[in-house]
Amino acid sequence: MYSLFAIMMFNVGYTGLLYASVILQKHGAIQAPKLGQNKNTTALAGLVKNKFWTLGIVLNIISIPVYMVILSVSTLSFTLIVTRAGIVAVFIYALRVLKEKLTRFEILGLVLLYAGFIIGIFGVQANSTGLFRNNAGTLGIFVMIYVFIAFCMLIFNKTKNGKAKEVILTLGASISGVGGTVALKIIPAVLGKDLHEPGYIFNLFNFPELGRILIGVFTPHTGYFMGSIYFYIYISCFAFNFLLLTMMFQYGRAAVTIPVNNTINFLGGILFGAFAFVEEIGVFSWIGILLMVVGIILASRVETTLVEAEKKAKETRELE
Repeated sequence: MYSLFAIMMFNVGYTGLLYASVILQKHGAIQAPKLGQNKNTTALAGLVKNKFWTLGIVLNIISIPVYMVILSVSTLSFTLIVTRAGIVAVFIYALRVLKEKLTRFEILGLVLLYAGFIIGIFGVQANSTGLFRNNAGTLGIFVMIYVFIAFCMLIFNKTKNGKAKEVILTLGASISGVGGTVALKIIPAVLGKDLHEPGYIFNLFNFPELGRILIGVFTPHTGYFMGSIYFYIYISCFAFNFLLLTMMFQYGRAAVTIPVNNTINFLGGILFGAFAFVEEIGVFSWIGILLMVVGIILASRVETTLVEAEKKAKETRELE
């Protein structure tokens, strides 16, 4: 059993990696040729050559095993609430680097965001029970997630309106992100081992365990069978999320897409945690959650300068 302090430190480390990755990917993506408007090879080459985007991807890759460790020892609800506090990185970036000013609504959003964080964090259980109580129903939800992702990808190219494209990409990226997060949380819960066993944590560096999961589909009637299924669900959701998130960074306004994506991931994870895991959420936590959602929406407008950066990058490419 890990202490609250240890679990909090895991979450703080992951939060730093996550938001540094998001800011760098956004900043690099708006400077590169857009996916869907250019040849895929040209767009991907442009992204890879951009040092900001590449560094963001590296940090994202590093964060994955850290996240898997966190989900092995902490409840999904607790982790999602703590990581919301990381949006402060976006505000610091906007204020210190982009020299943006805060409006009264944005200040109110910050106050609500952190009031919700303080209230919510003390109303949820931190240590994971390791219990997973719904398999068939959860798999059914994943089927619906795949159908929704396919729908978003099919109608994107047929949509001409820029705002509609923004909404489609944001929803697709958000839902695929929820699917990947929940699949990661489920994997250690279905392996048939006690998550609090000394020395046992599942992550990408636990090679013996990872190897057993990769071939788990060939061993029915074991925990590794379902663990393998959820691992491949995670891989597929991660791939869709990578594509849709990159396109969202390129086509969407940061002031709209990042907070909406953040909020949907948060709410989807919370609801999934309540549905699939033995995670109790108290009244104070729900109040905190509501305050954070409102705060994120109000305070997200500080990122609007990134839209101007996108316009300048586009003008530069046209001149070249």
